[in-house]
Amino acid sequence: MSKLIKLSNFFIFSIVLLALFLSNSYTNISNSILSILPDSQNKQILQAYTKYSDSKTLFVSFEKLSKLEIKNIEKELLDIKGLHKENTVDKKALLEYQEKYQLFLKNLDEKRLESIEIKEELLKIQNSLLNSFFPVLINKQDPLNLFEKTRHGKINKNIRVYTFDKTINSLAKYKEVYSKIKTIENKYKKIKTFSTIFYFVENSQAIKDDVNKIIIFAFLILLTLYIFILRNIPLLLNTLTTLATSAIISTLVVTTIFSEVSIFVLVFGLSISTVAIDYMFHHYMHGHYVKKKEFNKEVFFGFLTTIIAFIAISFISFSLITQIAIFTIISLTTSYLHFSFLYPKIGFTLKQNKKTNNIKVKIDRFYILLFSFTAIAFSLTNISFDTNLRNLDYQNEKLDKLNFFFQKKLEQENKVALLIETTSIKDLMKKYQKIKQTIPSLDSSLDLIITKKKYEKTKELLTSEKIKELKKELELQASNLGFKKEYFKEAYTEKELPNYSFKKLKEIKINYFKYKEKNYVFLALDIKDYEKIKILEFVKPLSIKFLFENSLQKVEQKILVLGIIALVLIILMLLFITKKKFVFALTFLLFPLSLILLYSNFVAFNILHIFMMFIILAISIDYAIYSSKSLDINTKKAILYSLLSTFAGFGVLIFSKINSLYSIGIVATIGVLAIVFLLIFLKRSPNED
Repeated sequence: MSKLIKLSNFFIFSIVLLALFLSNSYTNISNSILSILPDSQNKQILQAYTKYSDSKTLFVSFEKLSKLEIKNIEKELLDIKGLHKENTVDKKALLEYQEKYQLFLKNLDEKRLESIEIKEELLKIQNSLLNSFFPVLINKQDPLNLFEKTRHGKINKNIRVYTFDKTINSLAKYKEVYSKIKTIENKYKKIKTFSTIFYFVENSQAIKDDVNKIIIFAFLILLTLYIFILRNIPLLLNTLTTLATSAIISTLVVTTIFSEVSIFVLVFGLSISTVAIDYMFHHYMHGHYVKKKEFNKEVFFGFLTTIIAFIAISFISFSLITQIAIFTIISLTTSYLHFSFLYPKIGFTLKQNKKTNNIKVKIDRFYILLFSFTAIAFSLTNISFDTNLRNLDYQNEKLDKLNFFFQKKLEQENKVALLIETTSIKDLMKKYQKIKQTIPSLDSSLDLIITKKKYEKTKELLTSEKIKELKKELELQASNLGFKKEYFKEAYTEKELPNYSFKKLKEIKINYFKYKEKNYVFLALDIKDYEKIKILEFVKPLSIKFLFENSLQKVEQKILVLGIIALVLIILMLLFITKKKFVFALTFLLFPLSLILLYSNFVAFNILHIFMMFIILAISIDYAIYSSKSLDINTKKAILYSLLSTFAGFGVLIFSKINSLYSIGIVATIGVLAIVFLLIFLKRSPNED
């Protein structure tokens, strides 16, 4: 029976691990940056867009290459399965449409109409036809150039765009295509290539390498703690097993409740799991695993206060925060039950180390509180926030430079991609005209659609007496100059209004996709112009940054209210538990907070900085309770060992190249160092030397 109890921890782990594989719920875990966003209609639309085949493109720069080299490179590129080039055949319908309806797509040059000399214009045409060595194209619909030429953006002939079809839809496919493109790029050194799928390939590998490095470093710290300091391998194995069990149970619960769970939740949750080691150390260092002792109330109160804080923030309507809060509650509860009730039954030998000398220099708590209040007040007036989710991802500077290079060449800097939500062509044009009223200078592919108002205006002009007289004069002068009869019969003739459908829009290169019985039409415009129309409900930004900002704005009031409620609950719990030692305990809460907020004077805080700050506060509560009750050598050792474990879980992330992980790591490191400082230098009472 005794042997079964000693192995019970491993049995529990085996059962929950089996449950995880059988449930298959871990397939809900997503590494997409989109999974961080709260579930909303805009998020669903953005997810639908990422599955749309035209959303994935490849840009290739052929600068300083001969036509033969370009031809050879293009042949090799198009040999890649799933990669296609838009060619002239694809544009045939668009070119025919523009030719047929050119008079309805352009504006009349009224000054030219008033001063036109038809005979002179016809003589110029005649001279061109007679004297040119090459065929001369005459615009037979507008031979006198009465309508203003359509302004086109400059076409960069050195840049070509290719699209990936729907078969390129997974990381494995991305890697396969990426490898083939890079092989061609290495063969032809002068070309430059860029696609957003490159981020998926390069970033996933960089993140994997980075995380592996950090895991090894964290494991070495834990090995050092357990083998060389505690000298207790059975305790190490059981502790790691308990943490793994709590993480698996938390994963099972969260992935069952939510259809999509961000990988960030798991990374963050696994790190939070190491906080529970604190409960183990305070039982272990005070001999609870050697012989039966009374219930450890300090550990229970520390656990309870932390859980209450996380329960409060779990009500925030932001899926990332809610998921992390639930993961933490389940994980810490599971670990606490193990460390408080199972481990005393298993039993672990306590190996005492030599007592270290106390440092004589002590600082009065009131000085530390004065510093803390001053630092917090100063920092809160200067704090700034970074709501750009892209900044949480791995910063791939090489790809960022390539992205900027192509944006500049294609004149797409400072542009934002949008979708117009619509149900019909009529509805689309009504909404687009509303946008045009706000941004009159807007020029987009949607201008190819001829509105009824524009059609009637042009038709009225073409059937006017003035144009009829002009056509008669044109035919007369053309006949006198020897042009063939009816050479200009197509000039200034009216056309029927096109019958538009979404299929027709596709033909004239107006891109859209269908989602849930609605159509979403693409539109690109300057960021400054987006600010003018973002209040329009039918405008959907194709930007994670904007969606994240909008999501935060919707819940920021709730975050503030629940944050204050959580803080008040923490302080009340602290007052109830520590009583006369409340001021002493409060330093463990405010001093780490003040140092973290001082750091905010040097960087803009992101959501993970803020959330990690809350975690440090939750950890600090435990240490405040333990320290206020007793600060003997065993309590100090338990706190220091726990802090070392916390650093192994969170602090090592300071060595990460991924900004999201680094944000967690830097806040954790500041918090850990602050608590260590208090343990060493804080004067427990006015009478302490």
